[in-house]
Amino acid sequence: MTPRSHRYVFGYWESLWPTEPYMRNRFLVDIDLKAVTGGQDRAHRRWTATSVKDLEYIQQILDETYRDFFADPGTYGFRRVDAFPSRAAEAWTWPRVDHAAE
Repeated sequence: MTPRSHRYVFGYWESLWPTEPYMRNRFLVDIDLKAVTGGQDRAHRRWTATSVKDLEYIQQILDETYRDFFADPGTYGFRRVDAFPSRAAEAWTWPRVDHAAE
């Protein structure tokens, strides 16, 4: 197995919410901490910050349903990155979830 050189993974998922079937989600995961650190939802033609409560729900989904996500996020279409993609970092409303501070 080759060592990982990127700390984060970033990618898109179709709607996580049954009440919003056309919403799209993108989020960033700290792969070392196995923690969702930020996200956005796209609805009504614009990206908005994912609430902390919804980020916690995404974390729960990964922990309980997609346990293999952290071992191979590429299977789910996520790509490894060293930091937040600049276009996403500009759009995110802060504060983001900072699991490193816990």
